[in-house]
Formats: sequence, structure tokens, C-alpha cells
Amino acid sequence: MGGVGTWGHLRGYEEIPERARLVAICDTDPAVLDQPARIHNARKFSDYSELISDPDVDLVDICVPHFLHGKIALAAVKAGKHVICEKPFTTTLDEADAVIQAAKDKGVKLMVAENTRFVRAYQVVSEFLAREAIGNICSARTFIGGSEVAWLSSPGNWIGNKQTAGGGVMFDAGVHTFHLLRWMVGEMKSVQTSITTFLKDLYQDVEDNAMGLIHFQNGAMANFTLTNTTESPWTERLELFGTKGAIVADMLSERPVQIFSTKERSEDASKWWTQYGDVGWMEPFISHSSLEWKRVSVKREVQHFVECILEDKKPLVSGEEGRRDMEISLKCYESARLGREVPV
Repeated sequence: MGGVGTWGHLRGYEEIPERARLVAICDTDPAVLDQPARIHNARKFSDYSELISDPDVDLVDICVPHFLHGKIALAAVKAGKHVICEKPFTTTLDEADAVIQAAKDKGVKLMVAENTRFVRAYQVVSEFLAREAIGNICSARTFIGGSEVAWLSSPGNWIGNKQTAGGGVMFDAGVHTFHLLRWMVGEMKSVQTSITTFLKDLYQDVEDNAMGLIHFQNGAMANFTLTNTTESPWTERLELFGTKGAIVADMLSERPVQIFSTKERSEDASKWWTQYGDVGWMEPFISHSSLEWKRVSVKREVQHFVECILEDKKPLVSGEEGRRDMEISLKCYESARLGREVPV
């Protein structure tokens, strides 16, 4: 009930009381349970195994430190519960495989809480790509940045420790970037990365900054930047460059998507800059807040999972998808360690 579990996931369920009801909550800190338990008339647990054994629980939503994801998810699916698990899915591929297989064996739904798929601006970008608005993508750039200093300075910090976090910014934020690029550009072929740590007193044995170059199977390339040491509103930026235009999605802008397209441009070069309609410049209207977009996307993802359970639909971000994003992050560490490009 700390962090994203409170400001994101819980709020998502609260918006759909006719479809989902909070019946039980669990945290090792009893102080954080009292208010939501009182508001929702929910049972309180300090041991996740007790919550999982509760017969009234249909869906288990896992928002705990990364190293616990696999353990709790596996126990929950084996108990016959539907599971949505925060990203990164697990900290090892073996754990991910075990959870995926157990969910199949039990016939329950499994989803990785990858909010990227539910950011409205990115969904609009995907829609324009489907219409081939910028032709074939040749190159891309992504950025994820913000500051975690406040969190790291608080008691119980687990983010800066590899044993509890599984990795640094490459693992925690990297899965967002890799999911986004796979969605927009296509499957990846290789990565070459570099990592560093600026705040060594806070990030004990993990990196707080990472950069890399990605080669895709379709011939496109992308570079990415991930940083936890940028003092600005937490933000993301995507730039896609194609044979017929470009798309930029900037989460700090109130008009987050800008599209430049020459798809309808005249074959007569003399008319390229004089005839209306030859070149398209669009800023689609999107309901967006530069400070609330992440919270909104998290709420939408849990509501999607509830819909999948009630209407027997396949979640947009399966366990296999979450595993692949995590696998690429781990390959990036291999590249940084070896100092060369590695296949993914």
C-alpha cells in the first residue's frame, strides 16, 4: 500500500465500484492499512499468504519491491487467483517462466502492469502509425527521466539496492522503454549500452543513468536515455522518424503529440511548400496533463484487467510480454559489462 499501489492502482479500482470491490489489503506496515480498510470495509493482512487464501479474493494486485514479485505472483496463481503484477515482472527469467506456466495450468489471467500501453498519447501515436502516416520508421529516440532522491532518502529504501530492486534505472525504467519501442517500431535484434552511477551514496550497487543503441529486426535503429537524477517533473519523450514524416510524443507538453506527415504530398516537387494539403502538421487533441498522465495510465491499466476478467478477454500486456521486456533489460546489462553489442 505504498507508492504506486496507493496513488495508482487503488484509485483505479475506486473509479469502478460497479465492477470491482476491494475486499482485502496487505502490507508489512500496519499503519498504512487503517484508512483504506475503513473506507472500503476491507480486511487487513500483514502476510500475503493469508490474503491469497481468502476465498473472497478473485484478483491479486501485486505492488511490492521487485524481488518479491515472482514469489507472490507464483503463490497467487497457484491458489487460483487472477494476478496483475507491477513491472518489472520478476527479477529472473526462471521466475517469470514459472509464473506464466502456473497461470496457464490454473487457467487464470495474468497481466504485467505496464502502464505505457495505457498512456493515451502513445495510443494515438500507434493509431497514426497504423495509418502509415510517417511511412516506414527508420530511427527513434526515447527519454525517461526524473528524480528519485526523495524516495531514496526515506526509510526502507529498497530502490538503490540490487538485491531488492533487481537492478537500477535500466531495469526499473528500461522495461517501459523497451515495451514502448517494441510496440511502436518492432522486435529488437541487438543492443549496446552504457551505464553509470552519479549518486553513489543513494544507489548502493546499481546504476542511476543509462544510455543505449538498439537495432531492430526491420533495419530501424533507436537510442534511449534513462535517468533517475534529473530534477524535473517525471517525464517521458518519444521521437519517431520515418520515410514520410515524424511523430513526437512529449509528456511535459499539454499537447503531447505532434505529427508531421508528407504522406499526401504531391509528386510535383514545385508544389511541396505552396499547395495546401501537400504537407500535414497535426497536433491531435488529447485529454492530457503533464503531471497526471502517469497516474491516469495506471488507473486505466487496472481497469482494463478487471474488464479482461469479467469479459474473458486477453490482457494487452501478458506475462510473456513482461518477460520479454525484462529479458531485454538483462541483455542491456550484459552489453554494458562486456562493452559491446549483444543480440537480444
